[in-house]
Amino acid sequence: MSGTINWQPETECNFQPEDTVDVWRVYIPLYKHQTAHFLNLLQPDEIARANRYVQEKDRARFIISRAALRVIVSRYIDQPARDISFGSGPNKKPFIVGADLRYNVSHSANWVLIAIAKTDVGVDTETIDSSFKFQSILEDYFSPAEISFIDGSPENFFLLWTRKEALTKATAQGLDENLKHIPSLDGMHITNTNILKTSKNWLVKSFKTDAENRASIVCEKTVQKLHFFEINLSKSV
Repeated sequence: MSGTINWQPETECNFQPEDTVDVWRVYIPLYKHQTAHFLNLLQPDEIARANRYVQEKDRARFIISRAALRVIVSRYIDQPARDISFGSGPNKKPFIVGADLRYNVSHSANWVLIAIAKTDVGVDTETIDSSFKFQSILEDYFSPAEISFIDGSPENFFLLWTRKEALTKATAQGLDENLKHIPSLDGMHITNTNILKTSKNWLVKSFKTDAENRASIVCEKTVQKLHFFEINLSKSV
């Protein structure tokens, strides 16, 4: 299913995702004038990564997204944002050092989405770009049933694309030649574990980041509820 979400303020979050997934939305343009300040929250390796961006907009997006991640995670683990350490696991899946917490990040256009959970999670958001010539890649990445569902619609294409990418992120796999065989239509699906490389059951929820951006969240089916929040970073640092 997909639809519009009621984004709640951070004051509604209890920061205890025992059987839930919390999805956070950050609007990048609100904070472009604060990037110098946000740099104080980052570690030297993150600052070095930020400085490798050629375009200022890309540099700003990276700084804001990393600062937002640190601020949000700090609420859950009661640790100063700058002191949090991140690591990289199998297939470069990110994790928080010393914390029983999982996260995933995606960004597109003006938005950053950050998903927080106690179980494996993946999130993806994409801008609905009507000029993108997606027809040329359909047979490489989608099944016949999925191609029929897309039916030339950019919105349907990006809906299914976010589902596939979020699922590969949740399972720590990444986009590869098996993407065509990863199901993305509504309903229950049985997938060959040699392709998806997981025996877990997964819940997929699609929604709108805003009117121009589709998104999907993938988490283990043990999750009971999804919560959606917005954070005001100006009040947080």
